[in-house]
Amino acid sequence: MSAPDAAGKRGKRTALMSIVVGAGLAILAWSQAWFSFDLVLGPESYSGEVRGDVAAPAVMALALAALAVLAALALAGLIFRYVLGGLLTLVGAVLVLQSFIAVGNPAPAIAPEVTAASGLAGEQTIADAVAAGTVTVTFWPWLAVLAGAILVLAGLAVITTARRWPTGGRRFTTTSLEPADATAGGDDEPAAAPAVAPTDSDRRVEQWDALSHGDDPTDTGGTRASS
Repeated sequence: MSAPDAAGKRGKRTALMSIVVGAGLAILAWSQAWFSFDLVLGPESYSGEVRGDVAAPAVMALALAALAVLAALALAGLIFRYVLGGLLTLVGAVLVLQSFIAVGNPAPAIAPEVTAASGLAGEQTIADAVAAGTVTVTFWPWLAVLAGAILVLAGLAVITTARRWPTGGRRFTTTSLEPADATAGGDDEPAAAPAVAPTDSDRRVEQWDALSHGDDPTDTGGTRASS
């Protein structure tokens, strides 16, 4: 294998594996708790957690989109590799943006939990309660940011190495057929037909022919029967 072919194969493998890693990390982060909160509303306090599927529900959709790009890249030609690489870069960038938005403003994600626990409603009221309370950001939204960054790098890797990726193809072999009666020396005479062993039906016909000629069919010597 030549050096360009090896580099292209290595670039393709690296890009595809990066997509798998980035999408997997995004799904893992989406399924975990992103925030924990302690809020004081009047005489009562409320605490709880908010998972990624509530804080940033789009993360799962973006991870699945990245996996769809992965499947398409396995079959895409050169032009579509560039298109899919750009799409993957966009998916990663949106994933990073969604994670930062959720971390920067956790109140919309916490609001359903607060409303369910206390009956308190109103966007501004809950935002004030969140601002007055304690909200802790866990490790998982930052993992989602990392996953988006990996997908961005994977998309850029696809764009920069797509031309050098090996292309799969089918190899066809042709088989020349020679006539069965052709001889090695090129003789035009047909080959002799193979001998066929007589069947029981043929033997009975021969016996009847022998009787019609006055011969004894049981006589192996073939002598003429006496009259």
